[in-house]
Amino acid sequence: MTPAEFKTIRESLGLTAQWIADNAGVKLRTAQYWEAGRMAVPVDVVNMLDRIDRTLEFSIAQALDQVAELAKQQGTPAQITLVRYRTDAALWQFRPDMKPLPATTHAAMLSRLRRALWSRGIPTVIQYMEPEEYETWLAGRPDTEVERAAWAATLQER
Repeated sequence: MTPAEFKTIRESLGLTAQWIADNAGVKLRTAQYWEAGRMAVPVDVVNMLDRIDRTLEFSIAQALDQVAELAKQQGTPAQITLVRYRTDAALWQFRPDMKPLPATTHAAMLSRLRRALWSRGIPTVIQYMEPEEYETWLAGRPDTEVERAAWAATLQER
């Protein structure tokens, strides 16, 4: 992997050089050397980026399948509302499957999903998760992705 590829892929995944360094078990300077071409990017780091990228693509494919199933049952939705998390802690609270990835990686995934939905003629809106407001809105119902999307869609009505 070239230094430019490494930096481009890292940035496209919403990851900082510090996150890469922390998760590769190296100092920030080492990750910066990889990007500068002063050191080769280790195979295990290349594999880590590839796994993250494939995980995002898999999640996007699942979401697109869910939208296609919804379209079969109820017709093409007029709009899809996606939920973005402001902090890593909020992301991990509502999407523990995303840990240890940062909220910026989830945002990168939302951007890819948004483009895929738009290419299918389905407009999207991205709303921030407001945990306290959402918990009040839930009124004791169990938290699910469907509930989060329904709550986020109510933000459009305001």
